[in-house]
Amino acid sequence: MLHFNMPREFEIGDEVALTGTVVAILPSGRARVSIPSYDHPYAVDPPPKTRAGEKVLLVGDVTRIDREANKLTVRIDCGGVITVDKSAITRLRKHGRASAR
Repeated sequence: MLHFNMPREFEIGDEVALTGTVVAILPSGRARVSIPSYDHPYAVDPPPKTRAGEKVLLVGDVTRIDREANKLTVRIDCGGVITVDKSAITRLRKHGRASAR
């Protein structure tokens, strides 16, 4: 389950979510999505009956952290890799770690 109350420290493997806005539905049926702090359009398979202007949730895993630039690289479940500001993350599920005994 993703949590709304997030610590600001992310770790590799954490599951995160971003909210994107559908800019257009392409002839192929995919949606062009605008993602906060990501300066390129991103195409996804949208839920049925999605229209331009609607929000879509993108979920993925953190693969890289740049603490100096305050950015995360995320592998989105639909296959792409994007780098965004930490502030673009809307939800977080910490990666399960074995406890040391």
